[in-house]
Amino acid sequence: VYFKGLIQNWFSFTDQAVNDDSAYGFTNRRLRFIPYGTFGKNIKWGIHFFADKGNSFNFLDAFIDYKFSKQFSLKIGKFAAPGAISGALTSSGALDLIERAPISMVWGGGSALHGYRAYGVQAHGNLLEGKLYYAVMLANPKTTTYFTPSIKATSFKNDEKGITIWSRLEAKPMKGLRLGGFFSSGTATDSEDNETKRSSYGAHLFYKSNGFNFKMEYIAGENGGIDYDGMYVVLGYKLGKKFEPVVRYDFVTPKDGGEKFTNFSLGINYFASKNIKYQANYIIRNEEMVDVVNNIFYINFQYSFNSKSKKKK
Repeated sequence: VYFKGLIQNWFSFTDQAVNDDSAYGFTNRRLRFIPYGTFGKNIKWGIHFFADKGNSFNFLDAFIDYKFSKQFSLKIGKFAAPGAISGALTSSGALDLIERAPISMVWGGGSALHGYRAYGVQAHGNLLEGKLYYAVMLANPKTTTYFTPSIKATSFKNDEKGITIWSRLEAKPMKGLRLGGFFSSGTATDSEDNETKRSSYGAHLFYKSNGFNFKMEYIAGENGGIDYDGMYVVLGYKLGKKFEPVVRYDFVTPKDGGEKFTNFSLGINYFASKNIKYQANYIIRNEEMVDVVNNIFYINFQYSFNSKSKKKK
């Protein structure tokens, strides 16, 4: 049994929309505690507890992963959906900038995910000597809704009937290069037989080597007849072992409203030690049909830990 986790405290400064005053203050943004381990060589497990923004503890992940071979594993429980790589497939502690790109957050909500996670069963594995990864998941249509029949009851009710299928494919043709895509589709039916169709797809290209960091991802989808799409591009370069300047351009467009939101982000990451990271970001925002200056300045103070790495040392 091992333990890992992180603490993130933010300081933010921005202009308010309601008046000419500025808004600023501190937030305990993330508190994560993750027990994990193995049962023998072929079974992994993990539980991810969180208490973000001062809320009480709840869990994001709870899974068991059975490895039958390098080519085939079966993962059961609640965990990161095999969709956009900028979702929970990238951990909060490893983000290039303090916040994920807006299109990633729109996609997570539009896909009815909880913290970018889904609840179901996933087949996944590595092919071609680790150069090709695949994942296919059957999940509940809405992560926060569960179907729990019991022998003590004579009749049962499922408020969100249906199945969502998730699929992801990623190639690693050379060191540092990752490219791939994903697709999801599902229909949720409520107790009054109202249907909500959700689907999404996207593609990414990441290259990280010798201090150079380039990321690009496009995401599009539909949530109950409302379409959205967007993308982001990240460029960074690590100077030595401590400093990494980063820039990001992103946009997101909810197609039903015709509005387009764009952001240009400037950031600097400072790796004080293996466990401590500081981040400073300035976000220049441009929102169509909104006549307000609402740029944002962030500072993130992050402490992370992993008992497994300490044991190895």
